Amino acid sequence: MFYIIFIISFLFSEELLKGYIFDSLENPVTNVNVEVIGQDVGTSTDEQGYFIININNGEVLRLSHIAFDYKEIDLKTIENNTIAVFLENKDIELERIVVSGTKSARHIKDTPILTHVITNSEIDDASYAGVKDMLEIAMPNVQAVASNHGDDRVKVQGLDNKYLTFLVDGDRVTGEYAGNLDFSMLNLSNVDRIEVIEGGMSTLYGSSAIGGVVNIITKKNKNPYWLNINFLNDNPLIESLSIDTGLNYKKIYYNLNFVKKKSDGYDLTPQSEYSKTLDEHLDYTLGHKFVYMLNNENNIEFFYKNYSSNITKYTEEFDQSTFSNLIVFDAPLNRYKDKVRKIKYNYKKSLEESLKIIFFNEEYSKYYYYPYYDTNNYIENGEQFKQGRLNHNEFNLEYDYNHDSYKILLGYEYVDQQYSAYNIFDLSGDFLHESIFSGVNDTKSYISSSLYFNNQWSLKNKNQLAIGLRFYDTDNKLLFNIFPSKKSKVLSSISYLIRMDSGYNYRFSYSSGYRNPSIKELYYEWTDHEPNIYGNPNLKSTENNYFSISLDKRTFINDFSVDFYRNDINNMISTEYTDLGLEYKNYDNVIINGINVHYFRKINKNTNLKFVYNLTDAKSSSSEILEGISKHAFRLNFSQKILTKLRMILNIKYLGEKNNFNQEVDHIGGNSIKILEDYFLSDLYFIVPSKYMNVNFGVKNVLNYKDSSRLGNFSPDILSSYDPGRRYFIQFEIKFNKNYE
Repeated sequence: MFYIIFIISFLFSEELLKGYIFDSLENPVTNVNVEVIGQDVGTSTDEQGYFIININNGEVLRLSHIAFDYKEIDLKTIENNTIAVFLENKDIELERIVVSGTKSARHIKDTPILTHVITNSEIDDASYAGVKDMLEIAMPNVQAVASNHGDDRVKVQGLDNKYLTFLVDGDRVTGEYAGNLDFSMLNLSNVDRIEVIEGGMSTLYGSSAIGGVVNIITKKNKNPYWLNINFLNDNPLIESLSIDTGLNYKKIYYNLNFVKKKSDGYDLTPQSEYSKTLDEHLDYTLGHKFVYMLNNENNIEFFYKNYSSNITKYTEEFDQSTFSNLIVFDAPLNRYKDKVRKIKYNYKKSLEESLKIIFFNEEYSKYYYYPYYDTNNYIENGEQFKQGRLNHNEFNLEYDYNHDSYKILLGYEYVDQQYSAYNIFDLSGDFLHESIFSGVNDTKSYISSSLYFNNQWSLKNKNQLAIGLRFYDTDNKLLFNIFPSKKSKVLSSISYLIRMDSGYNYRFSYSSGYRNPSIKELYYEWTDHEPNIYGNPNLKSTENNYFSISLDKRTFINDFSVDFYRNDINNMISTEYTDLGLEYKNYDNVIINGINVHYFRKINKNTNLKFVYNLTDAKSSSSEILEGISKHAFRLNFSQKILTKLRMILNIKYLGEKNNFNQEVDHIGGNSIKILEDYFLSDLYFIVPSKYMNVNFGVKNVLNYKDSSRLGNFSPDILSSYDPGRRYFIQFEIKFNKNYE
């Protein structure tokens, strides 16, 4: 009887509230803190999102969770003792830190420059070995353009990659051949994220940043020590092995990164006797990074990287005696080496002030290897000779001041580039290969210096305004001018971010930019090449004006942006075929109008969808400039969690039709333009994640797309797609990290 009376008294003395809490996708949310404000009463939700709490004499119920906006409920408005509550996901994306748009760390919500981030999870899921493939996640209109007179080029949204700036941890990558970046140097084994800005950024990054900036941010491991091993087999495209290891010990940080990539190559155009679609190659990269913390305010960083690439060309003639293809006898084999040395000093005076000093040297060399150097005796132990060397020296000084309402960046940049070309002789003293500088061992140089300034204001209405200026020297004979000379030019940029209460952001941007001609473009005189190539010492710097308007809204569920831009470019540099051969010249005007659309949707807790679309509409009087540009390009990524430890990824890429321009045929009045077909490529693969090892496996080019023109009686050298067809791949990543206790 006593117990019955106690239970009745408890029920009448306690006012209990029951409820279920869901997210905006109607999934139950566990571990939500539930409390009555002003009372020492609280509980949390279970796996079903269910809770029960005593609300006696309470007025306000508060719900809070780390991943959601907190919510308060007026208890007087509750009509019964059971409720259902929906929480809004926190805008976690807005807390992401980016650096590229302002050259210093900013929340992505505070940068007035629209920035897209290829995240570490996207890199881990993608099963690629190189940066060029990853770029397609943010910029689908990335494609190789076959050249009628040399190595292939890579175009990104209508521009050769020499009109974009590529950075590693904010520092320029300069290793190049014929003015284009050697993408095989850029690996993914130690990459935390890739920041992409689809717009002109020359006021901050100087020459070449007229079409965008790609900043590859490496990992900053905080564990005492770690070891990560990654193996990818995606034959015949690539087979790669990478090892990343290092340690944190008191004031010392050390990271070692090793990458080996190789391919036996393949040929989609067997009628081409002396080349494959992808040549057999072997690459090695070994990088060391050492950071010493002098104290809380000062640290110094040393970085050294050694890269080598061996490319081997074969004939299609079969040797019955050896049952193998023969190495081309009269053509040298290409060897490339890149050495990077960097010293960076960081001084953080306070939370507001910091200073950074960078000394940077990159030496990119090209060698010719002759497998049968002694043509009389056919000695098979060949000889290797240096054909050319680009030596890039750079000094940067940056001062950063962060106030509550404004941020100031002041910088100075000095660049000294030297290109050396060498003759190569056979044993009898005759030319095997002539220097590209008129057959003379010679060194040409190009020196430039710049002062730059960027100021960003946080306005009272939380809007952001940024203004940038750069004074750059156009007289390459100057050795060290700290202050601009009479021949200096001025660049400007202005960006304005408007935040709306609805969560949408509007960005308006204008920037002027430039690209100085490369040393080869200025001083080429290569008569040993067929056809002859001639530089032009009177080339003007390429200049542009870039305008964009963008709209975006980033939430945990949806991440959407659309960007309308116009890139008005003058004096773009390219070659023209004449009676003498190929001559570099300035083209009058190129206008690129475009639209970039990015959309991410978290459909539910197990399903994600990402879609990127590029419209690239280029206009120019030059067919050479317009080749290799697809007007429409998109990429779709669908991710589905099937089991707790199994995810499925579907990638679909589309590139619209484009033109190929043959300069030689155009010179003799023939039909020089060929239309290359549009195509789809799709990949389907699965990911098995675990604490110590991830496994990716699946099928690339599922539908086995092959360019239709290669299926005829005579396959041309120029194809729309150089994908080898359907192939199966597998990737293993082994992770061992010692965690702090």
